Amino acid sequence: MKRTIAVAVVVAMLALALVVVRVWFASRAEWRVGEALVAQYNRREAVPGPGGEEPADRRRALLRDAIVRFREAALWYLPANPYARRSIDRLLLIGQRAEHAADDALALYAYRAARSATLGTRSFFIPDEEGLLRADRAIARVSARLDRPPAPGKETTSLAHRERRHLALLEPPCEPEPWLAVLAALGLLAWVGGGIGFAVRGLDDQCRVRFGVAWRAGIVVVCGLAAWVAGLALA
Repeated sequence: MKRTIAVAVVVAMLALALVVVRVWFASRAEWRVGEALVAQYNRREAVPGPGGEEPADRRRALLRDAIVRFREAALWYLPANPYARRSIDRLLLIGQRAEHAADDALALYAYRAARSATLGTRSFFIPDEEGLLRADRAIARVSARLDRPPAPGKETTSLAHRERRHLALLEPPCEPEPWLAVLAALGLLAWVGGGIGFAVRGLDDQCRVRFGVAWRAGIVVVCGLAAWVAGLALA
């Protein structure tokens, strides 16, 4: 029994380590691609091509691609992953520079990417509340400037009023129900644990199925899978 528990613990730790390594390397890879695209944009801005200045739309596409990469890097979130937070900061910086260049459309694209990445990694809490607040304020600021002028005869509202209205629309959605999130986590553990239990004790020395163990492991897997799906659907 002790040997079985030890094997299960080792397998679980190895699985967790693989997940952490996968998340870290994936986030770093997306971050590096985003940084390379930004560097390419800066080089093309500083040194025009031989035929004169490169079309702005072509250089601007580099920044849009970089925004996508930084958003992906931020979505590969782990508490100890530095690239997720750096990516949010990069998205906000791109948005600020686009605002200074009077490119509100690109700025809004970057700010919305920062917001969606932050909300996409929330669980019991929002991992970067400061970044989310900065993104929301920036989205409201830019959206207020991009509002269509009122129709003739309609009352004209101030820029500050429109900004407050947009900010109110950006209130973060309700956080997931904690107990349902716990149910989903426990269901995942039961699902994986049932599979490990069958792999460890479900076969005898001649690789014949031990039906008693197989039935119990199957019930644990099915119940765990059902709890996991229900928790995610209702949280």
